[in-house]
Amino acid sequence: MTPRIDVLTLFPKMFESPFAESIVARARAAGQIELAVHDIREWTTDRHHVVDDTPYGGGAGMVLKAEPLTRAIRATKGQRGHVVLMSAQGALFDQATARRLAALPHLVIVCGHYEGVDERVIEREVDEEVSIGDFVLTGGELAAMVVIDAVTRLVPGVIEAESLTHESHTEGLLEGPHYTRPAEHEGRRVPAVLLSGDHAAIARWRRAEAVRRTAERRPDLIERAALTPAERARFPLPRPDAGRGRVTDADLVAAYGSGVGSYRIAARFGISPATVRARLRAAGVRLRPSRSGQRGPTAAEVAKMRGTGLTVRELARHFGVSHVTILDRLKRAKR
Repeated sequence: MTPRIDVLTLFPKMFESPFAESIVARARAAGQIELAVHDIREWTTDRHHVVDDTPYGGGAGMVLKAEPLTRAIRATKGQRGHVVLMSAQGALFDQATARRLAALPHLVIVCGHYEGVDERVIEREVDEEVSIGDFVLTGGELAAMVVIDAVTRLVPGVIEAESLTHESHTEGLLEGPHYTRPAEHEGRRVPAVLLSGDHAAIARWRRAEAVRRTAERRPDLIERAALTPAERARFPLPRPDAGRGRVTDADLVAAYGSGVGSYRIAARFGISPATVRARLRAAGVRLRPSRSGQRGPTAAEVAKMRGTGLTVRELARHFGVSHVTILDRLKRAKR
């Protein structure tokens, strides 16, 4: 049976362009999924097609009315439809949720809007609420697109099974780095093991890089990942009490020994890179040579992030450097 996804929204035209391209479009054309987008206004009964009203008890914003939304859900879910409401109050959407939803024969996604949805609809008609992150959007449409894309690519046959096996989050790890031609670019070469033709060695390297990258960038994931005892010893986790002012020399030595640089370590533990290097030297660690002449972010990188509205202090925390370094890069960017 072909999986089906129905979307209930106030803005159906938002879905036209994203789903006319790429994997979702190909899956629809191949008959691997059925996707239909419906305007909730179709289930209103007044001549003005009103779908919202002011909240009881007062307050800002409008609330989606119960009657038209209830009729819309019941008309589309049939006997087997699983109803998901996109909501900032929902459970966080992750790869495990995507796999679970991809296994369902019929998914009905409701795009919340305005101040929210009448609670009586949620209590009687909605099976679960889902959020794509701890932030607020103007509506559930963009969030629904994210869910549909993540779910569609997991439907059997849409993407090669091997591609799904080795991607980020499949085994609780991030993917390692990728390279393609040319073998050398601006003086930086592809790791020799990838050119060796030794498939076993390549597999070991990719596994090690996946574990390393996850430990460096997402220590919250590495704690739950299925690691071998050797991997767990090589990439130890910072202790729960390790934080600003409480990180031990052993934590720094272990992190540095796993291959993580001083700037990443500084960002992880909330201290400056200079402090990391000083404490490592004091602990008898021989520091690795710098990968380039300039330590830390480039002037262009800092200027780009500054354009997003981050303050100097926020930029320093983001890049794991001191605020003096950030001010220096901003001055260079102005020249």
